[in-house]
Amino acid sequence: MLSKQLRGTCRHSLTGKKRRYLPVVVHSIICILHPYYFSASKTFTLLQMPDMLNWFGWCTWDAFYTDVTAEGVKEGLQSFEKGGTAPKFVIIDDGWQSVSMDPAGSAFVSDNAANFANRLYDIKENHKFQKNGRKGHREEDPANGLAHIVSEIKGKHELKYVYVWHAITGYWGGVRPGADGMEHYQSKMQYPVSSPGVQKNEPCEAFNSIADNGLGLVDPDKVFSFYNELHSYLASAGVDGVKVDVQNILEALGGGHGGRVLLSRKYQQALEASIARNFRDNGIICCMSHNTDNLYSSKRNAVVRASDDFWPRDPASHTIHIASVAYNTVFLGEFMQPDWDMFHSVHPMAEYHAAARAVGGCAIYVR
Repeated sequence: MLSKQLRGTCRHSLTGKKRRYLPVVVHSIICILHPYYFSASKTFTLLQMPDMLNWFGWCTWDAFYTDVTAEGVKEGLQSFEKGGTAPKFVIIDDGWQSVSMDPAGSAFVSDNAANFANRLYDIKENHKFQKNGRKGHREEDPANGLAHIVSEIKGKHELKYVYVWHAITGYWGGVRPGADGMEHYQSKMQYPVSSPGVQKNEPCEAFNSIADNGLGLVDPDKVFSFYNELHSYLASAGVDGVKVDVQNILEALGGGHGGRVLLSRKYQQALEASIARNFRDNGIICCMSHNTDNLYSSKRNAVVRASDDFWPRDPASHTIHIASVAYNTVFLGEFMQPDWDMFHSVHPMAEYHAAARAVGGCAIYVR
């Protein structure tokens, strides 16, 4: 009976040529409606759900990648309004932070990815998000920093929430050891090591770049100070939450810190304490965090990415993406709210992704 109802719903949503994807959608929905998923509500009562889950949103990533600017964010929001579908929350993804490479670093160059060799050298925004910002010039007045763009887009576009991106280690390459004003974080260079099995099954350019260039890891005993100072600055600028990415890198950095479990626990405890102090709505989306060390160390984080990214340029990825998020939701939905990632609203597979998210119980946002 359930399968017949779902097939009818999917036929109504996915017409024409897209019907060939119907079996995957139906199977995915059945996974979502598994009784174990519904039992998750008993767990969710213990967690504070961020209100952004209830609103349509936009993430800047695919529109700009790391070339995102304050002006680009404003233009993007204007474009949505002209199209008649204005988002109520925005995620300013990777590209707003103050980062650079070490002089001897080996750059990772791609038109749709970050330079994983970059490290954070200041918790404040880069010149692209400063009022009248100029490259190489540091604006010290907080009112002319990130606060000016957040205030403007909230006021002009009636946004309810603005989130920004950062890695769990600050940036892909961590925090630069000895950077001016950041010495008290006691960041030290480490070189992550992956297992041969992981490397064979899923070789990763991002990981390989970080392994080659190293990562500036904040002392686990100082990481609360790092998060708290970063998040308090963001909150003072009107930011409502953060998307915390690259969380699984911690499992490859446990040497000298009591192992990966202890390191992950210290980082997660510090992260959650800072979120609770600075973002009243439990404003955090956990990303790249499926290693069990992170999942089982999380006690307050409520939203977790359920699978790999939406890949707009890879035609073979879409059915795999939906099947993966559905299966993972059966497990993750027991203790967190799964996030199915963003998708493109103008794309050959847009209706397919939209229909899946409409029944997925997840946030709906595009990029």
